Amino acid sequence: MADVGVVYTLTTPGPDITFNATTVPFNHRDQYYITEIRGLGSAALRIPWDPVPLGDGALIHPSYFGPRHIQIEGTILVQSTYIENSVVVIRNGMEDDLSDALNSIMSPATGTLAFTPQGESARSITVNYEVGVEYTHSANYRELQFSFGLIAASPST
Repeated sequence: MADVGVVYTLTTPGPDITFNATTVPFNHRDQYYITEIRGLGSAALRIPWDPVPLGDGALIHPSYFGPRHIQIEGTILVQSTYIENSVVVIRNGMEDDLSDALNSIMSPATGTLAFTPQGESARSITVNYEVGVEYTHSANYRELQFSFGLIAASPST
C-alpha cells in the first residue's frame, strides 16, 4: 500500500534520506517530498506458461510473486531561503545526497525503505537501486523534480 502522505526513510550505506519529513509540504523547511509512489501495493506476478504442443491454448504452470519494482516521484523543495544563489547551493547539495544514497545501494549493497501507512503498523522492505534517478527543474529553479526506481527481492513488505 502506497501512502504518499507519510514519512518514508531510505537507510543506505551512504547518506540516509527522509522523504516527507513533515506532512505540510510548504513550511519553510527544505525537504524531499514524494508526490507519487508505485509498486508497494503488490509485487509483480510470474506466471510461467508453455504453448500447448500441436494445439490451441497454453499450459499454465504454478504462479509466483516476483520482485517488487518501486517507482518514486517527488520534488526537492527548497523553502528555507528565497536568495537565488543560496537556493541553488542547497538544491545541489540535496541532489548530490539523493544520488549518493541511491548509488550506495547498487547490488550487492542494500538499503531499507521504511514507512508507516496511516492507521497501519510500521513496514520496511530491503531494496536495491534499479532505475536511474532523473531530475527536472521547475518553479524558477526553486523546485527540482526527481524520479527513480528501486527493486526489492522480497514480494512482501
